[in-house]
Amino acid sequence: MKEDHRPGFSVVAGRVSKALKIKRVLEEELGQPLDGLRVLDVGTGTGEIASELGRQCEVVSVDPIDNRGVKKGYQYVCAATHLPFVEGSFDIAISNHVIEHLHDAENHLEELARVVRPGGLVYLATPNRQWPLEVHYKVWLLHWLPAVAFNTILRWANRYQEPLWLLSWGGLKRIAKKQFQLRLWSDRVARNPINYHLIVSPRTASILGAIPLWVFRVTASLHPTFIVVLRPLKSGQVK
Repeated sequence: MKEDHRPGFSVVAGRVSKALKIKRVLEEELGQPLDGLRVLDVGTGTGEIASELGRQCEVVSVDPIDNRGVKKGYQYVCAATHLPFVEGSFDIAISNHVIEHLHDAENHLEELARVVRPGGLVYLATPNRQWPLEVHYKVWLLHWLPAVAFNTILRWANRYQEPLWLLSWGGLKRIAKKQFQLRLWSDRVARNPINYHLIVSPRTASILGAIPLWVFRVTASLHPTFIVVLRPLKSGQVK
């Protein structure tokens, strides 16, 4: 995907803020720092997120294509849909805007559940199929078509770069509940964006903070991006 180089916007700073957001959500969910935990980052990309998390955790990051710009602070493994790790290898797995690129979303969740130890966590973020703007290709409404039709139109328009299989809130919950207990976090992140290291203006943050949390919660199906924490349906605690 093309990078966003708008004036005043740093791509690296944006990714670091995403890493800090992920860290904040996970620490609040756990009720403890991430210090020393073993973390799997699925979808290395350019490596900034894995590197930032590697300041505090033991991070292994996987991606089928090596596009890394930052290589320090984590171990990189070339891997695709099958994760080459034994069962229960990690305390935490992170799937940040990955699942929408995979045709078999259920298999992805099964693999995450397999490699996370009992009591572990999975952080998952993915765009909402029902949001009117498709954020990868910056097109309106076309992604509401069936995925095959949407990807075909992108090819015809010579805009196709990689396939997308976007999920609705109902679709995500349906496949996640087979392997996990699911807790919504995008409601809290949206209401307190600065607390979660999102890059927004103070005015925007003030407006969002004035909206009761329950409003964000009951309108989960309308969130532009879903952020959830998943707990595998196994017993145990992260140590």
